[in-house]
Amino acid sequence: MAEPPMPPIEGRLRHWAEEFAARRDLPVADLRIDPPLHREEAEGLVLALRSGLVMVERAGVFRLAGAHAAKGPYNLFSTGPRPMLNREYLIQIATFAELVVHHRWPARQVVFEYDAFDLGVLDEGDRPAILVETKRDEAGLDVMLSRVTAAREDEVLQPRTADQRKASALVRLRPRRFLAVAPGVRRCFGSVVEDGRVRLIPRSEIPHGTRGDRDCPVCGGEDVTGSRLPDGRIALLCGGCHYRWSRTPRHPCPRCGSGDVEENGYRGWAFEDEEEARDNPDADWHYVDWRVFRCSRCHNEWREGSRAG
Repeated sequence: MAEPPMPPIEGRLRHWAEEFAARRDLPVADLRIDPPLHREEAEGLVLALRSGLVMVERAGVFRLAGAHAAKGPYNLFSTGPRPMLNREYLIQIATFAELVVHHRWPARQVVFEYDAFDLGVLDEGDRPAILVETKRDEAGLDVMLSRVTAAREDEVLQPRTADQRKASALVRLRPRRFLAVAPGVRRCFGSVVEDGRVRLIPRSEIPHGTRGDRDCPVCGGEDVTGSRLPDGRIALLCGGCHYRWSRTPRHPCPRCGSGDVEENGYRGWAFEDEEEARDNPDADWHYVDWRVFRCSRCHNEWREGSRAG
């Protein structure tokens, strides 16, 4: 069969890459995405964009909602003979959006490039509740974790490498959780210090923030006003930081029945026949428009998909 059309987010990445190449007079403008985008890279970027948590300019320059003025801007690409996609930024953005949307931390408390880590989630006293390190694949994550836990006491006291600095920061900062993330991988740990070294203890849950059901996702403020849109959603505006977002009030939670439900969405794809696809990676497929719901009362999450037109 013919090669399937390009997923929409890949098209946007290529468009931004072409502008990046033009502004830097690169000899080749074509963006190579190899290996192909993992589902979490693509869906995480879409979630961040649709939630207004990341703003991407034409040449791949991006800023994060709620970020301190001294943080950023960042760029999705780096310079080579052609634009090079900075893959770790994709999973960082996805994790940032996940912590805000699904784990209820205000965006202003989720900091890019915190100390020796890719992300830091700060509590109300500006102490790190969660430290996060992201890698582009699981192999890189395994190497980082093994080096952090192998750091000796003298290397923790006087770190010389990036991974020793992470071990030193875990000893010094004592976060509630350490989260190691790669596409398709989430590993959550508690950390203890024994004889000056770090020991990581697997934990099952990522701590949630204290942001209320109707509080602003960016600053956590309660000064929020709303107006109903023609499609039934409620458009919301924070009076403190002026962030805008929307919520869907009349799609009740199947678990608890609450109508206080937030909605996001993304476009994905699915095979026409899952059984056939197991033996034939070129099997027919189609686009799916997914609606993702989260109950503000019981935190149940579910999604509904429909074949895209």
